[in-house]
Amino acid sequence: MHSPISPNAAIPLLAAGIVAIVVSCTGGSEPMSPSAAHVHVAATQPGVPIPDLGRKLAELKASTARYHDFAAAQADGYTVQVTGCMEDAVRGGMGYHYAKGELIDGQVIEARPEVLLYEPQGKGKPRLVGVEFIIPFTEWTGAEPPVLYGQTFARNETFQVWALHVWSWRDNRSGVFADWNPAVGCDRDNA
Repeated sequence: MHSPISPNAAIPLLAAGIVAIVVSCTGGSEPMSPSAAHVHVAATQPGVPIPDLGRKLAELKASTARYHDFAAAQADGYTVQVTGCMEDAVRGGMGYHYAKGELIDGQVIEARPEVLLYEPQGKGKPRLVGVEFIIPFTEWTGAEPPVLYGQTFARNETFQVWALHVWSWRDNRSGVFADWNPAVGCDRDNA
């Protein structure tokens, strides 16, 4: 039976995957400045409630609903498996990370995540549980951290990205925007 990849073992995989994605997206050119027409970050102050957050999260769910069909996600470009199934014995899991390389840049567009999170369900059938928005450090030109849905992105030094998880398809007692989800696991990876 395949054992789940621990967070520490997955670090080199995620770092290598993100570096490869960024290089392929930028073609080795200078970092791009975010386009004001497409960036929906820092629209509010961190921690300030957003009156229409429920509507925005519903739009995110609607825009990713078709990705419950893993083949549809791959057909739409989410083909880069950035990590194996990630879980932590204490904090919970994240599942597999599948990225759409062309979206990984200095922009974040609401309801269009760079990464989809899948939990194994056995027999090779993954279940969509959440999404992740990421911006490589080299692409973010803002003086303050990115903010989306009223949440400040986490600075991940290991992977050199700003990151925000949204557990849009799996309840999370740790919170919708927590990094780990205690309800997600890798125990059905090869079941």
